[in-house]
Amino acid sequence: MTNGIHVELAVSACEGCPVAALSSDTPVESFRVDPDDARVEFVAPDPPTDPPSGLDLVEFGGEAHGRYQITCARPATDGGVAIGAPETDPGADAARPSAPSSASPPPGDVACDGCSCGGLPSAFANFPVSPRRTEMEEGELRLSFVLTGHEELQAIVDECEDAGLGVELRRLCVDRGDRSAAGGDCRDVVPIDLSGVTDRQAEIASVAAEKGYFNGDGASAEEIAADLDLAKSTVSEHLRAVTDTLFSQAFGDGR
Repeated sequence: MTNGIHVELAVSACEGCPVAALSSDTPVESFRVDPDDARVEFVAPDPPTDPPSGLDLVEFGGEAHGRYQITCARPATDGGVAIGAPETDPGADAARPSAPSSASPPPGDVACDGCSCGGLPSAFANFPVSPRRTEMEEGELRLSFVLTGHEELQAIVDECEDAGLGVELRRLCVDRGDRSAAGGDCRDVVPIDLSGVTDRQAEIASVAAEKGYFNGDGASAEEIAADLDLAKSTVSEHLRAVTDTLFSQAFGDGR
């Protein structure tokens, strides 16, 4: 049996997404995307008193069960699915116009211009595995997967990016197998939490990894600093912070 990895990804949500607006007041659980019907279904454990317009909500068992149809469109050339786009001009801006400001869209039918929602069905349809858990909090869609390795993780990231969705790795857990037989002190499951790594640190670490800095025979900190137009001391400081964060979790007490 292959040891897997557990990853948590943060996927960008459209500013006009009604579920994203709802999640600013109450966490949204069981966020599901039906790729065939371009429909989103979700559960909010705390029924909202003033829900965003356009959501079809049903209260049951103290929870709000909701759904809405994705009616915005993305050009097919952008990797998304052109839902309801004009067939006569596929190269033009395919976003379907919103309803006039004086009229509200019918429940469950939300139209928003130029958003990323139209990429969700395409991405979810092509994921190599289904998410283990999907939720949205404060406008951020979080997906959790149990994967066989880096190849599946890269495939998921590629599908998100091809669909026009921004995606970031937030948490990674690696299963190193049962170490008890060997008498080792290492934990079986090692969590790697990237929430403490700043965007700037992640950017520099990504460049360093791409240029082979961590392999020992790749680019030096001085060369990376020159590429980024930064001082060598700045690059070294950021890389030291990143490695300290990752190594302390992987080989320390996990904090």
